[in-house]
Amino acid sequence: MAFAAAFTLGLMLRNNELTALIAAGMPLQRLAVPLVFCSILLVGAWMANRELLLPSLAHKVARSHNDIVGQHTVGVSCVRDENDAILTANGFTPRDGRLEKVYIIEPAQHGRHLVQADAATYDYERRTWRLERGVRKTMQDPTKAQGFDVAIKPQYVDEFAFTLTPEELVLRRNAQWADLLSLRQLNSLLKSHNLANRAAVDMSRHIRLTQPLIQWVLLLLAIPFFLIREPSNVMGAGGKALLLTGAFFLISFIAHSIVKDESYAALVAWIPILVFGPLAVVQLANVKT
Repeated sequence: MAFAAAFTLGLMLRNNELTALIAAGMPLQRLAVPLVFCSILLVGAWMANRELLLPSLAHKVARSHNDIVGQHTVGVSCVRDENDAILTANGFTPRDGRLEKVYIIEPAQHGRHLVQADAATYDYERRTWRLERGVRKTMQDPTKAQGFDVAIKPQYVDEFAFTLTPEELVLRRNAQWADLLSLRQLNSLLKSHNLANRAAVDMSRHIRLTQPLIQWVLLLLAIPFFLIREPSNVMGAGGKALLLTGAFFLISFIAHSIVKDESYAALVAWIPILVFGPLAVVQLANVKT
């Protein structure tokens, strides 16, 4: 949007149209009104795309390169629930709430157990996973096994209280999937426990909130360089605008990439706007007409 606005005003500046408007008594700030209005429409379309359209297509966008037609079943890898149990499944169908080839490692405080099943279906009434041909294998300490003593003791089980629902498993699918979630889904994901990439997800949420403001700040930083009374060099005005907006974009990109702790995610995400936002407003207000 900043480039489009700068290009439009640059053509007017080059053809001395701004001089005619000044002679007619029009304040130059009024030229920014239609640009800001168009930016509101574009940002609104962008937000609708990010919050409504993309989350519904995330399963297609996030699929692997070797699954162009989307025929492969996506699995779940090493997902940890609130009780520290770790789930891995070769296949996952969110619509049916079904897992295929299930492996669950129980936490160490409950013993050295591995739960294995051909499939698992979520029971919403009992809030548990029903297992098909499920078996719990107790792994004995190998240092205590003598000779060819059996180190694995199987126990058949028909359910397992893994605390994550199919909907929560969808939210934890992978990092790329999380970037495609809506703001509501990101907030829901951050409420869950044992989230491995919590800092990255929290930063994604703040970036989603600040992105419209970043677009408007970029726009307001660029257009004042072209709203000038006297005939001027368009390339010079464009170079100054590119230098300032490039510095803002670079600082925003670095700030969004360095967060390692969720405690600083909000501060880092908003610092570029807090610094350059007032500068953009002052620049536009000081346009001489």
